[in-house]
Order: sequence, then structure tokens, then C-alpha cells
Amino acid sequence: ERDGLLRRLKLTIVTEIVEPVYDTGLFALEVDDWLIVIGDGFDHMNKVKRADAAKLSDEGDVLYMYTDDSAMAFELAMFSGGKELWAVAYDGSDGVAAPTLEGNVPLAVRTLLGRLENEQAKAGGPKAGVDHIYDLAPTYGKTLVGFRHDESLSSGEHVPIWQLALK
Repeated sequence: ERDGLLRRLKLTIVTEIVEPVYDTGLFALEVDDWLIVIGDGFDHMNKVKRADAAKLSDEGDVLYMYTDDSAMAFELAMFSGGKELWAVAYDGSDGVAAPTLEGNVPLAVRTLLGRLENEQAKAGGPKAGVDHIYDLAPTYGKTLVGFRHDESLSSGEHVPIWQLALK
């Protein structure tokens, strides 16, 4: 299944890594029943496309997440049967903002958003110098699939990790 999905994404395995990963790159790993494909770092983050996630969902559920730390922006979307079930988008490039929710966003996402909004308010609101709302996508992603993009590769907790390249 892994090789078939990577083929559909036009990706190939270059090497298998059995230790924590600290460098940026294009990687895949298996966590529980999920195949995680991650473009980590500026040169790699746009290599996994939202449209590809939608196409892959013809074979099962696909959670798509895109984050950009420099713009403080994210997209989180669930696809199934080739269709988007729900999505949350956030653009904090001009400061703390309200995310856009589309479709039947799970109660757990809305509850987490409420908790993060409370944390933001306690920190001083939009002018606090910290953006708690930006944490929504990686926190919920980890809850759902057991992986957090900014922690897990370097933790050594999930091995092997496959380094990928475009075909």
C-alpha cells in the first residue's frame, strides 16, 4: 500500500533512516494505520499538494496539513472518497486572526479552537506577541494520526523514516 500511494504521488524512496531526523527534506513514515508524507522545510513544503490528497482519498481517508511558520498560516483538511469532508484554514501573517472553517468540522477541532482562543485571550489577545491559534493544526493532527510535524521526526519515536525524492 505504501509503495502504491508513493507512486501515485510521483515519489520514490531514496533511503531508509532508522534514527532521528534533524534535516529538512521530503519524508514518509508509518504511524499506526497512517502513512505520513511530509515536506519539511521551505524547499520541500510545497511538494505535497492538497489536490493530491483529495485524489488519494479514493482509497481511504486522507488528512492534509500544510503549515508555514514564516507566514503563521496553515490548512488542515480531511478527504474521503475523493471529496473534502471538512477544512480549517488560518492566516496569521498580519497577526492573530480567526480561522476559516468549512464543512462538518469535528467537534474536537472546534473544542480545541475554543481552548486555544481562551489561551490567546489570557496571553493578552491578538497583540500578545504569541499566536496560540496557529497551534490548532499540528495539535489536532497529532491527536488524529499520532504525529506532529515539528516534533516527531527528531524524536526518534517513529522509525523507520523513508527519505523521498520526486520521480
